[in-house]
Amino acid sequence: MSRTVRRGIFFNLDNTLASSAGALRGAFDHFAALCGAAPSDEVFAEIGGMSVPMAVALLKRSWSLPFTLDDLRRRYVPLIDAAFQEIAPAPGAATTLETAFRNGWSIGVVTGITGARSRAWLARTRLAAFVDIVVGGDEVVLGKPEPEPYRIALARSGCARELSIAIEDSPIGAKSALAAGIRCYGVAPDSAASAEWPEGVRLIERLDELMPELERQRARRSAGRR
Repeated sequence: MSRTVRRGIFFNLDNTLASSAGALRGAFDHFAALCGAAPSDEVFAEIGGMSVPMAVALLKRSWSLPFTLDDLRRRYVPLIDAAFQEIAPAPGAATTLETAFRNGWSIGVVTGITGARSRAWLARTRLAAFVDIVVGGDEVVLGKPEPEPYRIALARSGCARELSIAIEDSPIGAKSALAAGIRCYGVAPDSAASAEWPEGVRLIERLDELMPELERQRARRSAGRR
């Protein structure tokens, strides 16, 4: 099947394609203990979607940590790496990617996680075959909520912003996609639905709720051949 590369679907990785909330919260709590700080739900939510350098800079300020940013990164990175060895795909992730691929979408991962760590996880979970591009947090200058990650994704994929969609799990990520001119879905099960999402974000509870959107392109092609 010929794939339409101008229509893109871009997924955040952590807590979107990857069912990572529990493992990353464990890494966060362990990091806090190493730093002599008290972890909290509020601070953990605040760093959601951020790259490790941005997250440790925020934590250094929030917790008034005496360590250098390099010291903090050296403490946090191994904890994140270990967490990703255990993280499984989110419910419906494989089916959603396969459906998008089959229906001609160009598929990207746009994440604050490093490119190498993201690609390794995609390979381990056998999802890499569906993914055309990865934009990692170490591959941008200004991460989410700035639009740069999604602008890079559009440039690398050759997709048109008006024909593309983004799938995010946090208001920070949604702001990044919207600022780049990309329509956005927010994965918001349970308490996440109460977060302050930007205007225009459509909330879903599971990735497989995207199926009607993903199948729509096939229906349009079929109608055009009649």
